[in-house]
Amino acid sequence: MKKKIPYKVLIPFILLFAFFLITTYSVLRGYTLSVDRLIVENIAAFHTDLLTKMMTFFSFIGATRPVIVISLLFLGVIYLKYRHLQDVILFALVSLGSVTLNVVLKMTIKRERPESSLIVESGYSYPSAHTMAAVSLYGMIIYLLWKHTSTVKARIILITFGVSMILMIAISRIYLGVHYASDIIGGVLISSFWLLTLLTIFQRYRKKEKKKSTPKDTC
Repeated sequence: MKKKIPYKVLIPFILLFAFFLITTYSVLRGYTLSVDRLIVENIAAFHTDLLTKMMTFFSFIGATRPVIVISLLFLGVIYLKYRHLQDVILFALVSLGSVTLNVVLKMTIKRERPESSLIVESGYSYPSAHTMAAVSLYGMIIYLLWKHTSTVKARIILITFGVSMILMIAISRIYLGVHYASDIIGGVLISSFWLLTLLTIFQRYRKKEKKKSTPKDTC
């Protein structure tokens, strides 16, 4: 008999997807626009040359080409060291799925970007592609390295690094005026949902494979 999935396991999925739907609905109805604009205006008061250069750097790191380069380098090192092809496939599925989701959502919702920005950016605004890519990339880096990290200190450093990169890339997009805060929130929610879904499916698949490969006691 197949084991039923406990309801408690589904709670994170339900919450992430529900909050994403609420955020998306609020964006479509224009409920977030006044707050979004207020946040952009308030952040503009903190603009400095040094901060702008720093935020431009983090925004660049989260762009498509750098993300591809970082992903390929990371996957190359991971595969050469551990020879786990399944990890490479999982990474690719998470990344490609995130990109596809973003394109579909942007073309469906068609939200315009903020009117004034520090850099030139094309395309629609919701949800943030940079944020979704950051969650997928650094979420996978945390997941794959976690398995090969045994000490608590190393794991804390790993989580701190991954979360910090996601936050800095996300904040940089608001600072530079190319995204509203709700674009970032929507991106975090849907990419976290997608990442968690694939990781859960992958974990369940691995458990089944281990059971099949484990010799049964014939005594």
